[in-house]
Amino acid sequence: MKKGAVRFIALLAIFIVSLAGFSFYFNRDKEKNTRDFETSTLPTAYIKLGDSSVNRMFGYKKKMDGTTMRESLTPLSADKNMTLQVNPYGRKIKNISYEITSADGSKLVGNARINGLKDKDNLKEASFQIDPPLLMNQEYLLTFSLSLEGESDPVYYYTRIVQRAGVNTDIYLKFVQDFYERCMKKDAAGELTTYLEPDETVSNNSFHNVTIHSNFDQLTWGTLAPKIVNKAVPVIKEANENTLSVTQQYTISAKDTDNNTEYYSVSEFYRMRYTQSRVVLLDFERSATQIFDANLPVITSTGISLGVVGKDVQYVSNKSADIVAFVVDGDLWSYNRSANKCTKIFGFRTKAGDTDERAVNMEHDVKIVRVSETGDISYVVYGYMNLDVHEGKVGSAVYHYNAERNVTQEELFIPSSNSYEFLKQNLSILSYVSQKDQLYLYVEGNLYQVDLTNGSYKIVKDKIASDCFVISKSQASVAWMDDMDENQSTHITALSLETGKTLSISAPDGQKIKALGFINEDLVYGVANDQDILSDAAGNVTFAMNHLYIRNFDDEIIKEYQQDGVYVTQVNIQEGLMELVRATREGNSFVSAANDHIMNNLMDRDKTVSIKMSVSERKGTQVSLVFTKVGKTRNLLVLQTKFIDEENLPTLTIDVPKQETDEYYVYGRGRLLDVTSKVGSAIKEADQNVGVVLNRKQQYVWERGNQPDNRKLDVGGIPQELLSAPLDEATIQNTLGDSYKVMNLSGCSLSSALYQISLGYPVMVRTGDGSSALIVGYDQYNIWLYDTSENKVYAKGMNDSTAEFGAAGNIFISYRDKK
Repeated sequence: MKKGAVRFIALLAIFIVSLAGFSFYFNRDKEKNTRDFETSTLPTAYIKLGDSSVNRMFGYKKKMDGTTMRESLTPLSADKNMTLQVNPYGRKIKNISYEITSADGSKLVGNARINGLKDKDNLKEASFQIDPPLLMNQEYLLTFSLSLEGESDPVYYYTRIVQRAGVNTDIYLKFVQDFYERCMKKDAAGELTTYLEPDETVSNNSFHNVTIHSNFDQLTWGTLAPKIVNKAVPVIKEANENTLSVTQQYTISAKDTDNNTEYYSVSEFYRMRYTQSRVVLLDFERSATQIFDANLPVITSTGISLGVVGKDVQYVSNKSADIVAFVVDGDLWSYNRSANKCTKIFGFRTKAGDTDERAVNMEHDVKIVRVSETGDISYVVYGYMNLDVHEGKVGSAVYHYNAERNVTQEELFIPSSNSYEFLKQNLSILSYVSQKDQLYLYVEGNLYQVDLTNGSYKIVKDKIASDCFVISKSQASVAWMDDMDENQSTHITALSLETGKTLSISAPDGQKIKALGFINEDLVYGVANDQDILSDAAGNVTFAMNHLYIRNFDDEIIKEYQQDGVYVTQVNIQEGLMELVRATREGNSFVSAANDHIMNNLMDRDKTVSIKMSVSERKGTQVSLVFTKVGKTRNLLVLQTKFIDEENLPTLTIDVPKQETDEYYVYGRGRLLDVTSKVGSAIKEADQNVGVVLNRKQQYVWERGNQPDNRKLDVGGIPQELLSAPLDEATIQNTLGDSYKVMNLSGCSLSSALYQISLGYPVMVRTGDGSSALIVGYDQYNIWLYDTSENKVYAKGMNDSTAEFGAAGNIFISYRDKK
């Protein structure tokens, strides 16, 4: 062999060895600075009722705002004995104590230490008696404090308690357990048909949406043949003398046609009444979501199959539409079509079939902010942190995923003392990260700007009324009405959260202006003449707009809409078009006219990944993400991201002042549905969702189905000023004075308004001839009205009253004592 060839081979060998050594040290350093998620460490707790472990509680590492902690309700026995169960997961419990406060957490009722913790059925268990006296039918907040070895501070667990007679909790819990277990065994489930209310108009092809109106085959999982992986733990949400509501979550598995194992996360809601020695199922909902597993055959020639999920699945693609990020059941994934690569970016569960109840707790959401052309992803995780460095805390974490290195870096964590459900009410509205590393949040009516580079923050605009605030679909643009009155504003300010540009628009003299939303990042707003803004006797406003505009941040009008003699009273902005609800004026009122539409020719043409629905015999309706480019269907590379390991993760505490306005919390189907300042809207929403309404003090304002069959008020006990007051909200408030709070219930049903009567408050109503009367009583067949002009009480049939008051607009006004 020639010397030159020998030298070349030697140099090549040295180069290869050097490259291998460099690669080893480089990767070793890279691996040293990254890590996987740490596993859960905190115990879980339960309340034992009869033979059932219920109301599973997860641990919090800081005290929470009591007004937001409505995760469960524990009915107390007459002797006020309770049994606490703890799954320590290997942790040593030093001591346990409890604290009872008023429902809003403002007043301490009592506290004590719990002794006698014993081992029983792989759990720690202790029975104790609540010593402080409690008022019947009044809810309290019960907080357990666990001192754990290795923790400097206690860990807190929350439930509500109430003493009520005739709740029949044990019977309800046995019914729920029997019901969901029988659904897994079709041959033993025949009796369940007696509880269903099948509706032929209901589609029976989706396991993601099963209700009491579904058919028997859908209820019993069709041909899916599932098995229970994680058993359900019932969580009591509401309980009164008439009904009890329960939610539960569990995991099931099923085999596909190739014998691969699929996993599904299942949530259920039951609302029941016990009567005549049997349980009556008033309402039932079940939702199954397939846990995404990229190791299954999920790739198709046109895209990626997500399986059994909701059609509103969150997904964001890059502009070239070859990389898409999507969220399924709390897990964030990325799929690169060109590279045929699927990466799990974030998720608390270690795998699809994770059996750790702490990891599969779904009290969090993931918000995708953007996906870059290279596949980098900015995202926000908010809610309860199941594990890792923030375990046991509630808050918002901002992350950035680097696709080239396949690593995720946490940029900031903002802790909160509010529960996940309350946090979601704000952050689902706005949680946006700009490309200049500015985080924008809408919390308690304030627009916050957080600088991720230095951890500072400021309030961009405070005290923004929710009905005066609009946000673009991307959340990159916002606008508010400066007067903070949705029907009497003269000025709008719009802000681009990306560029920082502002847009100021004023109404011409004699007109008012309303922000309606955004088309892409262009503001949609309307103007109305002062004389075309009409209020009825109950204060309900029609804002009749004669002009609509679409304006960009360069202050250019993109589109204008106006038709002589026709007014727009509402605008619904949808994907691809704007629906205009229109009316014509006749005297002092408006009459509905045919709707019109404005096509959105300005739609973002870059987004070409779309949702496709399909139906199979075994799994029913399924969802796929479809690409315009055909790709590979085999050899999918499945990866999981690493997290950059940092000693000091940036944390920012924001002092969020509470709004001073009256707020009403709407709970229904086991969750917080809305927070609103309008009591009538709150009751209407709660009625539609078989729920309840509470105020800031956590006092019940309205309950579905919890009122006596009859009640009649003594007219002599009604404030005399009210008997002669006109049907006008402001006048009635002035008449009653500061000791009472007027409640505008207009738009609610008559049956909803009668809840006021059951509490001892009359309801003023507009009758069919346009006059007013006071409702002072009801039974199953009639209502009793007090005629203010003739000073007499008379009966009117329930059906006739419902029809008459409905035709008159269902205008109801009542009041409550301020407590």
